Amino acid sequence: MSRARILKGAGALGAAALGAGYVQRLPKKEDHHLAWSQSMSTRLYSDFALPWILQMDPETAHTLTLRCGELVQVLHAMLPNTVPMQWLLKPGVAAPQGPSLQQRLMGLAFDSPVGIAAGFDKNALLVPLYRRGFLGLGFAEIGSVSARAAAGNAKPRCWRIPSDEVVVNAMGLNNEGAEAIAEKLRSLKVEGHQGRPVGVNIAKTHDPNILGAAAVEDFATSFRLLAPLADFVVLNVSCPNTTEGKTFEEPAALAELLGAVGRTRKALAEKVPVLVKLMATADDQAGRQTQRELLQVIEDAGFVEGLVISNTVKNPEAKLSKKGREEANAIGKGGVSGRVIHKRSVAAIRSAYQATGGRLTIIGVGGTDSAEAAYEKIRAGASLVEVYTGLVYKGPGLLEDLQTGLQRLLERDGFDSLQQDFARKVLPKWDTWLGKNLLGKKLL
Repeated sequence: MSRARILKGAGALGAAALGAGYVQRLPKKEDHHLAWSQSMSTRLYSDFALPWILQMDPETAHTLTLRCGELVQVLHAMLPNTVPMQWLLKPGVAAPQGPSLQQRLMGLAFDSPVGIAAGFDKNALLVPLYRRGFLGLGFAEIGSVSARAAAGNAKPRCWRIPSDEVVVNAMGLNNEGAEAIAEKLRSLKVEGHQGRPVGVNIAKTHDPNILGAAAVEDFATSFRLLAPLADFVVLNVSCPNTTEGKTFEEPAALAELLGAVGRTRKALAEKVPVLVKLMATADDQAGRQTQRELLQVIEDAGFVEGLVISNTVKNPEAKLSKKGREEANAIGKGGVSGRVIHKRSVAAIRSAYQATGGRLTIIGVGGTDSAEAAYEKIRAGASLVEVYTGLVYKGPGLLEDLQTGLQRLLERDGFDSLQQDFARKVLPKWDTWLGKNLLGKKLL
C-alpha cells in the first residue's frame, strides 16, 4: 500500500474519531435536539477558534469580527433571499419549536429575548444584520454614543483574563459622535421601523471637563439627535468619566438629568421608550437602599419604561480567582465583564424588580454565557437579556444556544411561553395557578 493511501486513510480515521468524540460529548437528552448544531458550533469554536483568537490583541479581534459582519451584509445585498444567505443569517432550524419566546414589551415586538449589549457595536456598523435577526437575535443595543466624537483612552485599553472568562475594559467611550451615528441611522432607517428592534445607548462625552449643567446638556443633545431614529434609548448613567469620578448615579444628579431628557423628549413629541442603565449595587442593605433611592427618582420622572442591569463592575470589586485577581491587579484599572459578575447582576435585577413591583421592563446583562444564566436573570425579573463577553469565549453559536436552552428550560418547568413565565413572576404566589392557566398559549 502506498504511503499516500496510508496517510489518506489515517486522516479519514482521525477525522471520524474527532467527529465521534464531539458527538459523544453532546447532550443526550431528547429535549436538546433543537440545539444539536448550535452545541457543535460552540464546542468547535471553544476548542479550535478560541485558542487562536486569544493570541490576538482584543481590539484587533473585535475589529475583525465587525469586519466579518460587514462582509455578511455586503453578501446579503448581492445575494438576497438565496438559500446560502438565509442559512448564513439563521443557520438554526427552519421553524421554531417548543415554548414561544415572543414578547411584546414597551410597545415593541421581540421575537427572541436575546440581544447584543452596548459596547459591541459602538458605531452602528451592523444595524442591517440586527434588523434581520442575525443568528436569531431578538434585538440589539448600539453605542455607547456621546454628543461629541471621542477617541477614547490610550491603548492598551482592553484585556482578557481567560482563566475567569472575563474582559477588563477601559476603552473611554470611543465612538464617532451623535451626529455621525444619527446620519448613519437615518440612511439605514427602514420605513415603519420594520425588523428587530435596535436601541441606542447614549452616555456623556468622554471629557472630564464637561461637568454639571454642561454634562446634562451633553446627554440632551445626544437624545435630541438619536431618539427619533431609535426603537428605544438607553441612558448610560454609570460611566465615571469626570475628573472627580462621579456619575449620574446619585439621586440629585439623576433627577436633573431625567428632567432635561424628559423636556427634550416632550419637545420632540417622541414616544420612544427610554431605559436607564445602572451598575449592580452591592448585594447588601446599603447597596439595596442606594438602588431603591435611584429607582424612586427614575419612577418619579414619569416617562422611563425600563432598566438595563447591570454595567461592568469596577476592577477591585470583581470576585476573581487567585490567578485572575493577580492579572486584574496588574492591569490596575477598568471595568470587569463576564461570568464573574453574573450573580451580582442577578441580585441587582431581583431587588430592582421587587422594588418596582414589575412596573419597569428589565434587560439583564452581565455574565450571560449560558441558557441557565439567562434563565436565572429572567426568573429574577428580567424580560430580556443581552450578551457580549460570552461571545468572546463561546462564539456566535452562543446566541442560538441561549434561545434553544431557554425553550428547553421553559418546557421543563411547564411553561408554554416566556411571556407566561414573566406573568407568573408578577402574580402573588397564591395566584400562580391563575397566571399559568389564564396566561398560557390560548391567550398569548
